[in-house]
Amino acid sequence: MENSIKPIDLRKAEVLDTSRRGDGRQRVMKVVHNEKFVILKCYGLKRRLPRVLFRQFGSLFLGGKSSITAKARHDTELDVLAFWKQEGFDVPEVYPLPKLPQDISNCIAMEYIPSPTVAKVLQDDQKSLVLKKEVIARYARVWGKRHARALELGEPRLLQEHPTLSHVFVSRDRLVHFDFETVFTRKKDLERLVRREIVGILRSMAKTSGDGFYPLLDTLLDAYPDLSHFRQTACELLRYGTVPVMGWTAMFHRLTRRKKRYTKRLDFTKTLAKALESRCCP
Repeated sequence: MENSIKPIDLRKAEVLDTSRRGDGRQRVMKVVHNEKFVILKCYGLKRRLPRVLFRQFGSLFLGGKSSITAKARHDTELDVLAFWKQEGFDVPEVYPLPKLPQDISNCIAMEYIPSPTVAKVLQDDQKSLVLKKEVIARYARVWGKRHARALELGEPRLLQEHPTLSHVFVSRDRLVHFDFETVFTRKKDLERLVRREIVGILRSMAKTSGDGFYPLLDTLLDAYPDLSHFRQTACELLRYGTVPVMGWTAMFHRLTRRKKRYTKRLDFTKTLAKALESRCCP
């Protein structure tokens, strides 16, 4: 009976995202299954194999992150989606995997959410500042709870490896996080990873909100429950220009602060650090 079920015809799928490097298997598609839209995320190599092996070494042994092979990223995402849901943080629903063509593997079927991301809401000039503040306040409250829970459990899976407001959908009263292919695995120094996530989200907010950034920053700080994380973040930004992933990597940030990628955002980093100091420090 199972063999008589036809696989989904991926030729009719709408490709939402794809990696043009690597083996071409890394894709996010919108397909129709059981008369409704479903997201099908399939994992492949994102780089050529020699570079994957080089980055694998850096990810595992230098960055303290999970494996970046296709199978490992598939398994990591499934695991983290289940864990976030277990802890009460909103993520897309995972569905039983439909039958796929034989040459397609390492895929996850999940809920399709036809809503903008937080980043898109902040970019939209048609949205009022009042609405944007409401979204940021909601985000900050959930964000603070997640940070507190991560520290309570000693659990790095509750912290985003690539923190950005482009990975959070705003769907009515839901704030739905997605994209968990890679996570930190080291359980030591989780507070540093919290501060690293703070910097990533603040940079994302600044990039997408334009002139509304500082009013939104005030809203975020008013709603976030523990400003001690922000105080330490301000200190590290002024000292290193970022929050090092691990303590010993701070020396590399000192050596490379004159490099183009650091000097390009140095003015913003100083402004952000001073803004945090004035709002968070007694």
